[in-house]
Amino acid sequence: MTGELVERAKGKAVERVKAAARRIATEAPHLADLPAADLDRLARAVVAEELKGELKQAADLERIDYPAERETFISRASRTGSARTRDLYGRALGRLEAWCSAQGISPLELTPARADDWIADLRGQGRAPATVNVDVAAASSFWTWLERRHTELRNPFRGTRARPPRKAARILEVPGTKEIRRMEAAADPVLRAAIVLMAQGGLRVGALPSLSITGARWTATTKGKEQSGQLPAEARDALTRAGLSLRRPFEDLTATRLLDRFRYLSGKLYAAGKLQARYSVHDLRHAFAVRLYRATKGSGPKAKGDIYQVKEALGHANVGVTETYLRSLGVTD
Repeated sequence: MTGELVERAKGKAVERVKAAARRIATEAPHLADLPAADLDRLARAVVAEELKGELKQAADLERIDYPAERETFISRASRTGSARTRDLYGRALGRLEAWCSAQGISPLELTPARADDWIADLRGQGRAPATVNVDVAAASSFWTWLERRHTELRNPFRGTRARPPRKAARILEVPGTKEIRRMEAAADPVLRAAIVLMAQGGLRVGALPSLSITGARWTATTKGKEQSGQLPAEARDALTRAGLSLRRPFEDLTATRLLDRFRYLSGKLYAAGKLQARYSVHDLRHAFAVRLYRATKGSGPKAKGDIYQVKEALGHANVGVTETYLRSLGVTD
């Protein structure tokens, strides 16, 4: 990209001088009678002033090593080290870069109007609104990151109205206490212990194979980071009844194996009319979140639950994630 932006700006100068001369003649009729040479000199002076700012911007952009910045951003894109998140950001930026290449511009030359055009192009391809919004969010995150590192840049996606409207999220179904008890009663001892941990401790199924217990606390690795919490008394009892070691109770089982066993149990109970829905293992974590939020509510009609306590228990990165999480479960107060 070396020198390309500057050369492109210079190449447009001749045409811009001609256009400026025509504009002067139209907007300032009293100057239209100037000799052609004088009108040309005046037009060149106008264009020169305009080009100063553009050439400075081009020089500023030239100093930014876009490939290196992109690579650094992608490598830091996921707080949890998720390869899927990094891949998502990479694909989104790849689509944007392909569009910019087709327009004959560098991604660093994006303006709000061009950003809107890219979004409109994505929508015109028939892609789902949700996937378009994911791409735009990824690109906007990258530009916000660039903005912090290079003061001459501004995020062109900020405030855009071209994103597809978000559809109202479907309220997820959460198993009630009676339904969870039915699942526990129908499960084999090992699966029952897993159900108790997920429903009463809020653990993800993916955390169970790494679970270890010391005293009254558990520790596990989930989504690339370590979490810990208080071990529910009923969970300890369930693990003991199943004959599982408290050191690493599920080390011989994979998350997929536990998930499949639960899916089979849930489907069987649903078919028998004992459950209102064919629940997933994550619905047990949902039930935990809702129950904890409601348990921390104070008294009074306007009382709210302790969302920060829920955030810590679920291991969310920030309280905004927890708010969205609870809204998806129908918790609005």
